[in-house]
Amino acid sequence: MPDRRSHFSRACEPALGTVRLVTLCVLLVLGLAAVPGVAAAAPAAPTAEWTVMVYMDGDNNLEPWITDDLDTELAAVGSSPEVQVVALADRGQTPIAADGGWTGARVFHVTNGMKATAGSAVADWGRVDMGSPQTLVDLIAWTRATYPARHYALYLWDHGWGWWPGYTMHDVTSNDALDMDEIRDAMQRTAGVDIVGMDTCMGQMIEVEATFRGFARAIVASEDAIGYTGVEYAEVLRKLQERPAMSAFDLAKVSAASYRTGHDKWTLASSAVALDWRWDRVISKLDLLAWYLRAGLRRHRADYEAAYRHIATTVFGDATNVDLYDAAFQLRKHVDSAPIKKACTAVMEAVDRAVIYEWSTSVEGRLHGIGIYWPSAPAPPHRGSSSIEWWDFPYYSAELIFTRMTTWEDFLIYWGG
Repeated sequence: MPDRRSHFSRACEPALGTVRLVTLCVLLVLGLAAVPGVAAAAPAAPTAEWTVMVYMDGDNNLEPWITDDLDTELAAVGSSPEVQVVALADRGQTPIAADGGWTGARVFHVTNGMKATAGSAVADWGRVDMGSPQTLVDLIAWTRATYPARHYALYLWDHGWGWWPGYTMHDVTSNDALDMDEIRDAMQRTAGVDIVGMDTCMGQMIEVEATFRGFARAIVASEDAIGYTGVEYAEVLRKLQERPAMSAFDLAKVSAASYRTGHDKWTLASSAVALDWRWDRVISKLDLLAWYLRAGLRRHRADYEAAYRHIATTVFGDATNVDLYDAAFQLRKHVDSAPIKKACTAVMEAVDRAVIYEWSTSVEGRLHGIGIYWPSAPAPPHRGSSSIEWWDFPYYSAELIFTRMTTWEDFLIYWGG
């Protein structure tokens, strides 16, 4: 499948404003001396309404699309006094000839009509590890100090595979990836942003959303794998420049809708999810449902299995990434338990509130904007288990903040046993 983004080819909210101000002040005092290729912060530009950051990892087989997205999408609109655009682009060691074939990582202040040549870069960071949380911290810190704004958007551009370790921001040179626990560490160290866009495969899973809760107000992504398009940056930037006062939620909707504008036959879904009290309500209702599911497992296992066989999954994504809303719907339909039915209804209503935009093609079936990990039973070492589906469960249990927010992991353990 020629999917440039998939790995087959391609809980308390902090006081964000206060923490961001303190973080920014510390970074300015330090002068950003730790940022590679930058001895000190450049003179700051006037404060914009929005600064958009794009973290572009092309140190892998996505390298040919680095200059294409920079030249034809980001630079098709570029920056304005109210909307600044910054991209960190890493092309790896064997780049194509486009824009001079430079190597390593360059920082671009993207302007209208710019070509992403080495001479257009505002900083040369050399060989960096795009799979390191420190590189993400450096970009956010450098951008805040150099192109300050009232609001910040961060788009992660690369391979990805939901919450699974080893796929997101995979850097071939360093053989490293930016896993969910590392991304959360970077968000904690920088006080986060206003909106996150996962321009990767399967970024709209509740486990990924939990990574950014408290450090972003909204997240934009796809439940499924995405193809050659993903976020249409030209459309997003054009609309943002037309209305720079738009909220984080409005920008999230615009970004999610852009997947639809130029979608190819492998990009079939996108959504925007609010990471505020609405998302917290999803978590609380899911936690209650998971408790009831575990308590009723011995009595209702056959009903759970019947529901599981009917739950909507993605077309190109992982079969263990099931649609959360449809999982609750099918459980409500198949399980003869009044408490479980009531808990399922509560989850469905909460998902409806938290998903502020959703698009999917008819091929996708019954997607509603949020996926969740639910592997088939039994789990290893039981005979007949699907070992691949449970392969990264130790990471799931130990490293994801999501497993400390709900008892869903406990249900999975009993389901798999």
